[in-house]
Amino acid sequence: MKKLLLAASLALTGLLATAATLAAAAPALAATSAPNFGYYDNQPIEYEATAEVTSSPQQAQVLAHGNIVFHIVDASGTVPAVQLARAQAAFPHDAGAGNVLNFIPTEVGYTGGAWNLQIFHWNPGVTPTELSSDTDILAAVAAGKGTLEITSTLVRCPVINFSALR
Repeated sequence: MKKLLLAASLALTGLLATAATLAAAAPALAATSAPNFGYYDNQPIEYEATAEVTSSPQQAQVLAHGNIVFHIVDASGTVPAVQLARAQAAFPHDAGAGNVLNFIPTEVGYTGGAWNLQIFHWNPGVTPTELSSDTDILAAVAAGKGTLEITSTLVRCPVINFSALR
């Protein structure tokens, strides 16, 4: 599970590392930030992300104040190509993992600057589709298409150029 969390954190920051360098990259993770692509409310967005591991999933949720960044993986733990395609086309020069934010600045309910990383796992045998809003993700969970893993990772990801979204 720790390897999965580390892999998800690395994907969030857009870092590409081999298995041999993952351990060396971990201490710098919280200080590393790069433009990423993902989604908010069914629209491609661009944001910067840094991740830190808290002592528990509960602490991460408290610190995030209800803000969630969803990371989507298939049954093998890989981000499905369909999850990346549209946002990557919108931001071809960014790294990214097609993550989904449930709040952005200016939206009612936004509580500022930190999101709890939650990982949506597509169930085996289910063909992944693009999930580009928290509503899509929660509907997929309710329909039994996948499960949601709440992690102890807190992500700080300021949204870049979000004025057109609201």
